[in-house]
Amino acid sequence: MKYRGRIVSVLFGLLLVLTWDFIYYFVLHYPVDLKVDLVFTLLILFISYYMGKNHDTSHKTLAALRKSEERVKRLNEEMQHVLQSIDEVVFHTNSKGEFQFLNQSWEDYTGYTVKESLHKNALHFISLHERHEILRMVRQSISLKKEKMKMDFSYQKREGQFRWGEVNVKLNYNENGELLGTVGTISDITERVHNEEELIEMNETLAIESQKLSVAGQLAAGIAHEVRNPLTSINGFLQLLRDDADEKTKEYLGIVFSEIKRIELVLSELLILAKPQSVTYRRINIIETLDHVAKLLNTNAILYNIEIQTDFHERELHIRGDENQLKQVFINLLKNAIEAMPHGGTITITADVSPNNKVQLTFKDEGVGMKKDTLDKLGEPFFTTKTKGTGLGLTICLRILRDHGADIRVQSEQGEGTTFHIMFESVQASERKRRETLQNQ
Repeated sequence: MKYRGRIVSVLFGLLLVLTWDFIYYFVLHYPVDLKVDLVFTLLILFISYYMGKNHDTSHKTLAALRKSEERVKRLNEEMQHVLQSIDEVVFHTNSKGEFQFLNQSWEDYTGYTVKESLHKNALHFISLHERHEILRMVRQSISLKKEKMKMDFSYQKREGQFRWGEVNVKLNYNENGELLGTVGTISDITERVHNEEELIEMNETLAIESQKLSVAGQLAAGIAHEVRNPLTSINGFLQLLRDDADEKTKEYLGIVFSEIKRIELVLSELLILAKPQSVTYRRINIIETLDHVAKLLNTNAILYNIEIQTDFHERELHIRGDENQLKQVFINLLKNAIEAMPHGGTITITADVSPNNKVQLTFKDEGVGMKKDTLDKLGEPFFTTKTKGTGLGLTICLRILRDHGADIRVQSEQGEGTTFHIMFESVQASERKRRETLQNQ
């Protein structure tokens, strides 16, 4: 009740006045003096009212204070709940760098309990070889009166495992510019650091492979230029000699001509590797291309007791590319498969649409397969497992597929055969995406 103190106090004052009047007039029998009695009564009531008012004000202030304390307590509990629920480490240090607060994530990050880590210097948990650099950065930030700083560092967990962390720090200063302490967060970036290292290593590998191809291209151009001209002259003079030669000499010259054709084949592959070819990209039905290639090589495959089977779930799968170049790729893959099956068997070509709307082709043989170290070197210029191979066929195929934006994956085990998986962007999927984009505009 808002005026409880005043009401009680006034009533108590009236009771006091009545008690006093009873004793003064009826017990002690003093004469009645209305003026003095009225002044005394008003004075008592005024004092009672003033005391009651002070009581009501104090009670109201205390109630507001209790409510504020409850609100502060509730906010503090909510803040503690939020801090303890955050995945990142939240910390607070004093001016000496000693932890004054750590949330529960600290235990997950470091393996140390919060209790044993409090009041210890933060540098205690950082790798020795990084402490000097971090101290230098902190001192520099303090000298420049920076309010924020960010840095990466490595630390060792309790069980000995090294991890990487990213710390964001807010530095607090007093009026004189002296450091009072810090507040900040620590994020685990170990996975990101490892991914960056893998990316750097991958880029270095790609750079080396690109350099190899560049050198191979320059070498190929030089070889083709230096060899082709005298080879043409040799071929011409040998044809003149063959016209007047006897049967035995013609037989020998036939062998020479077949070897010259092989040299010309090698030169052609070198020229393809050396410079980009003029290609025409258009919409083609890859099923028709595969059918044509399978029929073309089927006669040759039969001579080696090999059957080429096709398994097409669709009769039309369209991609964008140069049909002649893709035929060159498919012929090369089938020739390699035939040569890898000395005891015969089956080569299976499949074509289908993958769940992500890409055209997926597979070339699977039952040949001798490859070891892992051979598989890792597959596609490198001049690397071959054949006694008469140039080591350029698959390199050229991979470049053609790369130019077509295709993904290629090879699976092979020694004695179990080899499977090539090739993924192309589907023209139908691309057109559907364009229509969806136009409809959404």
